Amino acid sequence: MARYKHYDYNQTKMIPLRFADQIQPGTFEYTLNHVVDNDLDLSVFESR
Repeated sequence: MARYKHYDYNQTKMIPLRFADQIQPGTFEYTLNHVVDNDLDLSVFESR
């Protein structure tokens, strides 16, 4: 099983900014985040 590093966009550790507050709908960053989280099939990486 793949071991991904856990992330949480609501976290306030290490930096005082929340990533979720920094990306706005309609921007490239927002779209990229959505594609990676929802649309990409990452199962090929989980087999390792």
